[in-house]
Amino acid sequence: MRVGVIGHAGRDKFAGNISDTLRRMGHQVICFGPPHSFHRHRLMQRAAGLVRGALPTVDECLQRRIVRSGLDAGLDVVINIDLRLLPATVAGLKSGGAKAAFWFPDAVSQLGRQSMVLSPYDAVFFKEPHIVRLMRDSLDLPAYYLPQACNPRWHRPAVPAGTDRFLVIAGNMYPVRVRLLERLLAKGIPVKLYGPPIPPWTGHTPLRAVHAGRSVFCEEKAAVFRSAAGVLNTMHPAEVSGVNVRLFEAAGCGAAVITEYRSTVPDLFSPGTEVLTFRDFDELVHQARRLLAQSLLTAELGDAAARRAHRDHTYESRLTTILETLA
Repeated sequence: MRVGVIGHAGRDKFAGNISDTLRRMGHQVICFGPPHSFHRHRLMQRAAGLVRGALPTVDECLQRRIVRSGLDAGLDVVINIDLRLLPATVAGLKSGGAKAAFWFPDAVSQLGRQSMVLSPYDAVFFKEPHIVRLMRDSLDLPAYYLPQACNPRWHRPAVPAGTDRFLVIAGNMYPVRVRLLERLLAKGIPVKLYGPPIPPWTGHTPLRAVHAGRSVFCEEKAAVFRSAAGVLNTMHPAEVSGVNVRLFEAAGCGAAVITEYRSTVPDLFSPGTEVLTFRDFDELVHQARRLLAQSLLTAELGDAAARRAHRDHTYESRLTTILETLA
């Protein structure tokens, strides 16, 4: 099957893991990248966004290349993860006979212009159940619940468990996360952070002293997560009932995960035996101290989490669902 993937397919990125898995499933994959070019300079990126917002025809012209390339490739399926793909572009890709799916990986706060509502997708997939209900019940759209996943090629236990006696947190720093982590440090919980630089507007936060100064990907991410006493998975406030990708990646790596509770967590992992959960700060401190004091618990949880993630929550299983839905 010839499958086109639209989205930034960088190292260990969402679109990259989709493309990698589809190839290993035996499909021919054509990676289109994002709908328009990415500027490394932040000001240039913002300026380009303002131009596209003021002149919609700019986007239409830029995305014609995707339609031409897709039609030339004779695609059977298109999987898009980028909200900026225009409805006309989706229609153009489908004009050659391809089926089209949209898989949204972000929190609901990132829905932006909600272009998928106006696009002729054959199926749209969300990790938030309430968005699925809205799309199906009120808008009569072909919407489906589909959580994110791990890629066992990278996200797997590769080193001994719990050899580093601190909690690891990976990802962007936003105010809710910054405040929570500062409270943990004040309680004497040792943490180490990975991800993009801490924004200057956070001020003189003590988190800067425990930041590794880099992000981690693929095999290094697996080693960092597995060797930690635990991986703390906090979620953006706009994650309403769904969960983020970090939960699946950390579990796949064989980490002992302490995850913020959401109503879908028990359907994905067994609390207490595969992951630990918390609903408030006191419970978080309690779970963190348990892991820091019990290296055997770290290994038991990590092994159980990896078994569950590799059995039920891989990109291959998610993509099989997408392709079967489109068939």
